Amino acid sequence: MISRNPRRRRTLLASAVLAAATLFAGVAPAVQAAPGDRSDVFIRDNASDVGFEPSTGSLYSSPDIRVCLTEIRCLTDDPVAQGDNAFIHVTLNNPGPYGDKLEKGTLQVYYTKQGTVAQWASQWTYIGSKTGVSVPYGAKTVVIPWKVPLGSHFCLLARWLSPTDLPTEGLSTSANARNNNNIGWHNVNVLPFRIKIPEYRPIVFGWDGPDPTAVGDIVFTQPGRPFTGPGRITIDLGPDLAARWRAAGAKGEGVARIGETELAIVDPQRARISGLTFKSGEQVGARLSFTAGAEAAGGQQYTVNVTQVDQRGEEVGGVEYRLSEARQ
Repeated sequence: MISRNPRRRRTLLASAVLAAATLFAGVAPAVQAAPGDRSDVFIRDNASDVGFEPSTGSLYSSPDIRVCLTEIRCLTDDPVAQGDNAFIHVTLNNPGPYGDKLEKGTLQVYYTKQGTVAQWASQWTYIGSKTGVSVPYGAKTVVIPWKVPLGSHFCLLARWLSPTDLPTEGLSTSANARNNNNIGWHNVNVLPFRIKIPEYRPIVFGWDGPDPTAVGDIVFTQPGRPFTGPGRITIDLGPDLAARWRAAGAKGEGVARIGETELAIVDPQRARISGLTFKSGEQVGARLSFTAGAEAAGGQQYTVNVTQVDQRGEEVGGVEYRLSEARQ
């Protein structure tokens, strides 16, 4: 958004009026134009997001971005494969807390390798855009077609641009998404499984910030009913990441070594691989495997979050895996 730091502070009266009209409450930062002089369309980072900057909570599985196999918005993301004609549905919300002017804008969508980090803009690939989009008060969903390229496992980024509502961006995708309410990040992989047949997914880890190097952890969480137990999750770090992990003391919790470079996730509540060092701009590959046992049959839905955090424990990025038994 324009001049994000600092942002103008609305008067309490203006905030109260807008809150009553939109059901959003709060006081925004710092001194610029009056709300009526600019627009503020936003894309949610998570279900609790109402547009304030920086956002709080998770930022890599925006509920306002959805991948469907039809132009009709699906209830949840559809699994897609290379060559599919898919449709990216992006919901735009208006107004946000920083302006209520109506103006036309452009929605842009990009993809990158599935993983926890990607530098803007060199590691993102443009998919398409819609121009001249009007967003009325409330919400509007815009659909952009996508021919799924080789790989079929990707992260998506949506950007809303209008004359008085432009983002301020740096190298870090996570910082851009956190600090700009008109950028949404959607790293969701829908994973249909078959009993006792491993499903493999590539994933990249790294560092997208401006500092030359950064140290971070990889954290596995499984909200709801865990997949570990009814199924098994492993990660093959590959020779590069495995060497970095051993050099840092092979620290971790809730994981068990099962090979030279492979670890099993044994704690379904929280598992962690600690002390990995990355250079700025790196995307280092690893491979996850998900194997469902007989207990996983019966229509149960599972969620596995693989999140990279920095030394302060703050989220750098991640991927949300949604697992369910494949239809016969």
